[in-house]
Parts: sequence; C-alpha cells; structure tokens
Amino acid sequence: DFMLSLADENAFIRGVVGWVDFESPDAPRRIAELAAHPRSKGLRPMIQDIPDPDWMLHPQRDAAFRALIDHGLVFDALVLPRHLKNLAVLVDRYPEMAVVIDHCAKPDIASGAFEGWAEDMASLAMRQQVSCKLSGLVTEAGRSWNREKLQPFADHVLAVFGPERVIWGSDWPVCTLAASYSEWCEATAALLQRFDAADRKAILGGNAGRIYGLT
Repeated sequence: DFMLSLADENAFIRGVVGWVDFESPDAPRRIAELAAHPRSKGLRPMIQDIPDPDWMLHPQRDAAFRALIDHGLVFDALVLPRHLKNLAVLVDRYPEMAVVIDHCAKPDIASGAFEGWAEDMASLAMRQQVSCKLSGLVTEAGRSWNREKLQPFADHVLAVFGPERVIWGSDWPVCTLAASYSEWCEATAALLQRFDAADRKAILGGNAGRIYGLT
C-alpha cells in the first residue's frame, strides 16, 4: 500500500511489484484489491527466506496463484538455485502465468557453482512465459567481484532466455553491499557490449515495459 501511494504521488514510478501473504485464506480478496490499482503489476513472495523448499507447490497456494493469474499480475520468483526444479513444476502447473525469475536465481558465483544452476535455468528458459532479471550478481560474487567472474553467468542467462526475455535490474540499494550503483551500471555496459543498440535498449527497459505492462 505504501509503495502504491508513492506511485500515486510520483509519475516516474511506473509499476509496483508487491507482497501478499499467499498462506492467508484472504489472499484472493487481497490480490483482487491490489490489482485494482493501475500501477500494481506483480507479486513477489519471499521464497528465498521460506525454509520449506516445496512451499510454492503446496495445494494451499493454489487460490493465490489463481487470483494472481486472473488479475493479470506477474509472478516474481525470488528463488535460489535449490528452488529451480520446483519452479519448473509450478510453471507447468500454471502455463498461463507470466513469471520473472529475480536476480538470476542468485547463483553462487563466489564459489563458482555453475553447472547445476545453468542446467536448471536453461530448462526454465524453454518455457516461453518465463523471463529473468539480470540483477543481483555482484552481491552473489561478493566484494571481490569483477566482470570476469560475472560474465559466464550473465552470458548464460542471455543465451538461454535471449535478449527479448531478460530484464536489467539495479538491485539498489542491496547492490551496495558489494558495489555502488554506478559500478554495477559500468559492469552492465561491459556485460552487454556484444549486443546491438536495439537489444541493449530492450534489456535495459523495453522488456520490463512489455512484460509488466508499464505505460
């Protein structure tokens, strides 16, 4: 409600992805209430912090997911690599649901854990309703991050989802745990340098406008 009030006061806030208690019996009504606001664009349960890795698949979540779909909201999947196989099951259960994977599913860049994450992300990318945010990489690499550490992970996401289903995200202010906003912007420019101007424009804003229905 607070974020939507800020959107009412500031035209530059084009959309809000909010939070609803998916476990509440009242979730469908609450989702309908939020969806009535024109700047309400999606919902993001904090799955990364939920101890049960199967949480998203419990039948008790069905009403909330159905309400999200019925009201045309995007499901932001704030997940970790251990959730990706379950996320694929969820996507197949609700094929009409638009899904955006947040922060590239937070791969463990610091320890170089690539293969399992890469395989699961490629599998999800085969489902055309799934997109991915290119964000959060510097914090997963840690304070010793550099572009060379990020490049294989960014390249993989861009290869399997394509430039038409990748959304750049600042992850500000969380990115400042490892890098300044300007440093992440500079790293982004280097990570995307092989793409032409049209693809960079899509990744840096156009895809977000289309996928979230921003005006």
